[in-house]
Amino acid sequence: MEADMCRKIHAGNIMLVAITVLITCSCGSKRKLEELCNNNIAAGVTIAENMAMEELRDSTLDAAPAEKIAVVDRLGQVYVMEAVKDEELGEMVISDKLEAIVVEAKFRNIAERNGYVDIAFDIRVPKSMQSSDWQVRMTPVVEYLGEKYQLDKIYITGANYRKEQLKGYQLYEKFLKSIIPQDSDFVSTYTHKRLLELFIERNFREIAKLKNDTSQVGANLESELFGITRDQVVDHYTKETLIRRNNRKIANKGKMYAKYVKVPIEESGVRLDSVINNPDSSTIYHYSHTIKARRGLKRVDLVLGGEIYNMEKLIYTMPAVGPLTYYISSLTQFANSSPRYIKRVIERNAVANRVCYIDFRQGEYEVCDTLRNNSGEIAAVKSTIAQIMADTDYLIDSLVITASCSPEGSYSSNLILAQKRAEAIKGYFVRYIEECAAVSGSGYWELSMDGNEEESVEVPKREIEIGTRWVAEGWEMLTQIMEKDTIITDREYLAETLAIEDPDMREKALLDSPDGGYIKDILYPFLRCVKFDFHLHRRGMIKDTIHTTELDTLYMKGVEALMERDYKSAVTLLRPYRDINSAVAFVCMDYNNSALDILESLPQSAICNYMKSIVYARLGNEQKAVSHFIQSVQDDPSMRHRGNLDPEISGLLKKYNVMEHLENN
Repeated sequence: MEADMCRKIHAGNIMLVAITVLITCSCGSKRKLEELCNNNIAAGVTIAENMAMEELRDSTLDAAPAEKIAVVDRLGQVYVMEAVKDEELGEMVISDKLEAIVVEAKFRNIAERNGYVDIAFDIRVPKSMQSSDWQVRMTPVVEYLGEKYQLDKIYITGANYRKEQLKGYQLYEKFLKSIIPQDSDFVSTYTHKRLLELFIERNFREIAKLKNDTSQVGANLESELFGITRDQVVDHYTKETLIRRNNRKIANKGKMYAKYVKVPIEESGVRLDSVINNPDSSTIYHYSHTIKARRGLKRVDLVLGGEIYNMEKLIYTMPAVGPLTYYISSLTQFANSSPRYIKRVIERNAVANRVCYIDFRQGEYEVCDTLRNNSGEIAAVKSTIAQIMADTDYLIDSLVITASCSPEGSYSSNLILAQKRAEAIKGYFVRYIEECAAVSGSGYWELSMDGNEEESVEVPKREIEIGTRWVAEGWEMLTQIMEKDTIITDREYLAETLAIEDPDMREKALLDSPDGGYIKDILYPFLRCVKFDFHLHRRGMIKDTIHTTELDTLYMKGVEALMERDYKSAVTLLRPYRDINSAVAFVCMDYNNSALDILESLPQSAICNYMKSIVYARLGNEQKAVSHFIQSVQDDPSMRHRGNLDPEISGLLKKYNVMEHLENN
């Protein structure tokens, strides 16, 4: 029988963390309290792979003779103990019986979902650990990634214990009600009011007649009538002792709270405070806690300790036991963190543009930096020049300045005016360009490298060429603006006008139109602009183009987000790539259909088939989930172990006897 019992003890796969206490079951609450206070208890801690506590207890009782009971100790040894008759119950019981607070985790392999991990366990408090006079306090602590975190406590409170707690609050509430409120009427509360009235009636009969008179009497008149002030009279009849006693009560509120409320009812940091009125059966609490997943999270250890209190007195400490270990299954283990490169074609030449609106007086071409908004426009152009010439990647080869006029006046005069304005602007900025070139070294020489050649030669750098162009009248730009304008109404007349070949006749017809005033005042100013075209080349580059590869930084940011469990960012960054990493990100976010769409397009592999198995299991297609799991194991036998540890797969493996199938094949 002993050998058979040992086999039963080690059967099953449910981890139990038992805080065991040998106590006398036949005694009542008072007897249990006395034994705890006198330390007349043997305590032990064990972690075992065995059956549920009820099954163990039932099997030992069934195997024992009628007047003897078998007990299993913390080391798994079986003892047969003498039973005695309980005089009160008339039943055969043992005086020492193994009882325990049990922590049971039915699932210790946990899948990470949406960046979070949910650990769950049951706490079973047997009836022998419950007493109407006790409060059992249990404190779960989890440890992961080198840090410990205390979870919310669990209190199992006896009815008498809670009654005493509430009694303390009631006594304190009674004390608070004995304090006279500060907003109470002083005369009515703190004076001998009737004696004060008798004093007035006997000594100041005329004044006493005014008792019910609502007329106002001034302070000076009061003093004349009494011969003394009202305050002096009131002070004479004030209950000084009452005031001092009330003030003492106010000052002693904290002290009295501690006196009456010896064990406050905690409201924060407590997951459950359950009051047990009838401790005839064990109490089970289902505890769950969510942890945000972080890089490197592979396991979480749970430790549980506790105390038993009789009001404010600690009568027994249950040592912290554990750990109960949870193993975290994360699909980020399938992520590929290898660098990804993209091909780029680097062009030698580049062009940068800047358009500004420098105003001139009508018919003139000198640059005036104080005219209208010219100071701001000129400052913006200088800033652009300084930035381009200070660039470490490019050098300026040439600058082309193009000035444009609006159609007012004759075309021939506008042509000359636009040319002079372009030259004036060039003259205005040339000195500033030379100053910037001197600072940046752009006007001297550069090291030139042809592609990937290691040798470099010193090449003289040409001086920056500055050229000018001009547009007499910006008809092309005006046409584009008017086509997009929504205010101009007569589109047919506008088309006929723009078809006139002679620019002067065209301009006259345009201004004669119903929209002529709007066009001249609002649209013409956009034509009086200056365009700066900077022609650049890449430093050290001789060929027109170079083909190169460089790290895809956007993709690597997505992989980093995936490894850091920032799945929302990972999905956003990796979505366009449609590879195994983007599939992992979708599965981790529970976007299963999107993940399946990507997985179906990828080359088949053990990882790809395993992830399909996960997705199909979530979508409820168990047949396909099992089929893809088997395929993943055939491609990589290590997936078999992974499937056993993955809660999303392991249940299906048992249901369909997949492991037996794999062994036979």
